[in-house]
Amino acid sequence: MINQYPKVMTSKEISRKLNLSVKSSFYLKKRIQVIFSQLNESLREKLFKELENPEFAKDKIAVADSVVLYSSSLRANKYRSRRYKGGSGSIYLSNSLGGKQSGTLVHTTGVNGGMTFYKSIPLNNSYYLEKDLDEKFPKNVTLYTDEGYTWVWDRPNHKMVNHSKKSNDPRYNMSRKRWSDNGVSSNGAEARNNILKQSFRSYGYVSPKYSQLYLNEISFLGNVRFSSELRNLLSFGGEDLSSLVYHAAGGGT
Repeated sequence: MINQYPKVMTSKEISRKLNLSVKSSFYLKKRIQVIFSQLNESLREKLFKELENPEFAKDKIAVADSVVLYSSSLRANKYRSRRYKGGSGSIYLSNSLGGKQSGTLVHTTGVNGGMTFYKSIPLNNSYYLEKDLDEKFPKNVTLYTDEGYTWVWDRPNHKMVNHSKKSNDPRYNMSRKRWSDNGVSSNGAEARNNILKQSFRSYGYVSPKYSQLYLNEISFLGNVRFSSELRNLLSFGGEDLSSLVYHAAGGGT
């Protein structure tokens, strides 16, 4: 189940459990995130190599989608127009306010029933999305997305959800099958986005500057269960992974 993610631990929780100052807990949290980021990168490389094997990849379905975690509200923009139009615009302040990025835009990629990876990107356009896809999945892998990926042309097994499918019943404009026409569905990516948003509720706000560290942490805590050797090593011989961060912070010593 992709929703079996252990709860993330904030620096304030580390501070209470280990009786440390908030500042020390903050730096400890960052060091844990750096370690998790490095380990998660090794898992990404391992998965990529496995997916290059046609026999391994033949029954694997990759999914991709993007989501905004923190957006700049109209109040933050002092009710001015945003810097960019479209989905990316919500994470930037108005040009008259400096155009600074205040929110976080995430590209979510994963394999159904497998690992998930999150990438913090500045704009939701083909340049950043394609670059991230090429880092995560070989060209031969079956990829399901929504209709925002029309620019993908070099992946022969790419299929998009048909959100515009019309209903055969004259009483309805849209078909109920538009969410999973011909078995194509992006529900796997959307479910991962929901998990991500739930996990980030533990934090009041995360600066875009540090967003990738937080994303790597959540990604790794979900991905580690797919590596038995790494899971047993970090969970001290098979303990519940919900205590993983606590032990990594020194709470189990």
